[in-house]
Amino acid sequence: MNNIPRWDLESIYPSPSSAEFSEDILKLEKTGRALCEAAADGTSDTYDLIRLRDEGAAIAVNLTAYSSALLSTDSSSSEFLSAVSRSEAAEAEFSKAEDAFIRAVRDDGSFPPEYSYFVSEIISRQSHLMSPEEEALAADLSVSGPSLWEHLQENLASSISDGETLTSLRSLASDDDRDVRKKAYERETALLSRHASAFAHALSGVKGSVALLDGRRGWKSPLERSLSESRTDEDTFNALIGAIEDSLPLFHEYFRIKARILGIDDFSFFDLFAPVGGNARKYTFSDATGIVLSSFSSFSPELGDFTDRAFSSGWVDALMHEGKAGGAYDTYFPLRGESRVFMNFDGSYDSVLTLSHELGHAYHDHVLSALPLSLASYPMTLAETASTFSEKLVFQNIMENSSGPDAMFAVEQFLQSAAQTIVDIYSRYLFEKSVFERITEGSLTADECCSLMLDAQNRAYGDALSVKHPYMWAVKSHYYSADFSYYNYPYAFGELFALSLFQRRTEKDFTEKYRNLLEYTGRASAKDVAASISFDITKRDFWQSGIDFIASNIERLGKWL
Repeated sequence: MNNIPRWDLESIYPSPSSAEFSEDILKLEKTGRALCEAAADGTSDTYDLIRLRDEGAAIAVNLTAYSSALLSTDSSSSEFLSAVSRSEAAEAEFSKAEDAFIRAVRDDGSFPPEYSYFVSEIISRQSHLMSPEEEALAADLSVSGPSLWEHLQENLASSISDGETLTSLRSLASDDDRDVRKKAYERETALLSRHASAFAHALSGVKGSVALLDGRRGWKSPLERSLSESRTDEDTFNALIGAIEDSLPLFHEYFRIKARILGIDDFSFFDLFAPVGGNARKYTFSDATGIVLSSFSSFSPELGDFTDRAFSSGWVDALMHEGKAGGAYDTYFPLRGESRVFMNFDGSYDSVLTLSHELGHAYHDHVLSALPLSLASYPMTLAETASTFSEKLVFQNIMENSSGPDAMFAVEQFLQSAAQTIVDIYSRYLFEKSVFERITEGSLTADECCSLMLDAQNRAYGDALSVKHPYMWAVKSHYYSADFSYYNYPYAFGELFALSLFQRRTEKDFTEKYRNLLEYTGRASAKDVAASISFDITKRDFWQSGIDFIASNIERLGKWL
């Protein structure tokens, strides 16, 4: 567990108080004014507007990604919080220019053909705008409204403690001692219970604001807006959800098999991440980098070289410490063409998978790094493609180099992850859907949030799980994002989509096809991107192909009984 790295952000900005950081804020403001003027005068063609918008958007992304990255490593830092406030205020101001940009875009033939989908999306968004004055007010209020609620949740989740933080307690969910897992679960739920009211106010503040604004902008529901932003049509979404619902009995059988292997009758939430098999080892960070590098390099030398650069250049922050937020993410800095990976490495096999997952995201960004943001911004549904595919490369590596109990461990870890991205994601989708249906009646209490969460988990897990987790709504930061609602079903999309890709990895020239697919993700709908590699994602049979791969591994696990 020695030599776990913290990232180097100095190549992005020397510090949040640096002249470079302040200069980019001023530059963003200047670019925003120029974009507003160009959009207002009516003489600029659409391609000129796009290039000016991309210039400002790149600065905005750079600033907010940097300040948010700092704050996630130390939520108590007043300096980092100030940087977040400054960058978010500048971004909110620039969003007014983006509003003017959206209203001014026309299909005037001035742009290259690769921009056609982007322009069509912008024109579609024109029907979902409030008046310029209302949009400007919404941008201003976002800084003192939903953004603060989101930061409250992040601060609480990273700072509350009973002697141990939530992050450290949650890491015990994979301990091989059931008593340790159970006590950690009980301490976690007790800790969350004491702060549940604050979490509930934060959730209500975010979801109430989103529901109100989406309604004012003419969306039938936040889900409709989410699907539009995900470049996903209703036929695809319904096929995905239908396949997930059909697969639930299969996963329930997996939970029963795992319970029998563990020798327990009352399989519970705190058993979901229990290790199975002979692999109880703890990985050093050096072990993890070696496994990830060998897995990636054997598939694609380019992917391997990129990953080696990420490790050697200080792009990964993996050290757990007090004040650091939980979870993991990849963030991209367009002005530098670099990514950074945030995670909490605890030496578990899951940490190795998390590292590969986030580096998959970083590689996806790398493939698109030469393109302007208009052609490089991909939807959430496709965002999980490279990350999930990368996890499967690590799984394949482990399986090829394991046998007996170690192979059993790897298979169960794969199924454990798949259950999270299918079954638990389904429960999260159901919960968020019920919150949006309920929020129109007023703010939710903590008890109401718990009730909705348990109902969602009951529908997803059924009686295969005897004890559930009523406070999962409090610890999942995705619920508190005002920018993207339903930050859940895209993970199931990504899991099953990547499994279909993974099964084709031995085809001739597949690495080139895979790279081309990733590069295309910023320029077309999810359906068209999938069609480029002969996938029809509007059919339930397509999603079933990924589930069949999972089913084969459930059958494999059952043979160890």
